[in-house]
Amino acid sequence: DNYGWFGSEAPLASAAPAPKATASPAPAAPLVAPLTPSAVDSAVAAVNPARAEGLLVAIAARRAIDNGTPLGYLTDQLRLRFGSSQPQAVITVLQASQAPITLAALQSELTAIENLLVTGTREETLWATIRREFSELFVLRKSDSPSPAPTQRMLRTHAFVESGNIAGAMAEISAMPGAATPAVQNWLRHARSYEQTRKALDTLERSALAAPPILVAPPAPMETPPMPETQQIIVPE
Repeated sequence: DNYGWFGSEAPLASAAPAPKATASPAPAAPLVAPLTPSAVDSAVAAVNPARAEGLLVAIAARRAIDNGTPLGYLTDQLRLRFGSSQPQAVITVLQASQAPITLAALQSELTAIENLLVTGTREETLWATIRREFSELFVLRKSDSPSPAPTQRMLRTHAFVESGNIAGAMAEISAMPGAATPAVQNWLRHARSYEQTRKALDTLERSALAAPPILVAPPAPMETPPMPETQQIIVPE
């Protein structure tokens, strides 16, 4: 058959397209992120501002006393934050702020009474100076003990005051020839006031640090619903 109507093979059926498999959906992200230690610390700090503010007030009061400046608004803050827990320390700091004694003032006063401390008199005669210096040439003491000579005590006193060791300076001065004079007793009174004020400031700072923090329990994580099992869906083209 010229036209191919007879004796020819039937046309082949077109092959069915291969089914396509859809990709499985990606797992859903958790609704609540895990709570890290830094997040807990931030939560505690956010709800405990009073503890940090109390420490800042104590530090600011120390700075004002050290510089010899008035406390100003810190007066009310000290009464408010420490008046009930540390009343005596607050009273000591407030009294010291009315006539603050600085370390520089103690050093200046010590230089002014240096000769009085060493000799016991404000003006020493030449003969008295020679006798004193000669007596200090021969001093019996243990090899590991500091020299009891007044001039050596004076050097140690200056070093103690410069480093802030006022208690050590007072101990040295109390053993010097001019310790009983009114000017030296006045310096010792200022030194004791300085020491008491610093102890009171230390008490306030420890009180602020020891304040019990308000602990915040981390929120319970939300339970995520179980994901349904994924199935492949065949979509013919």
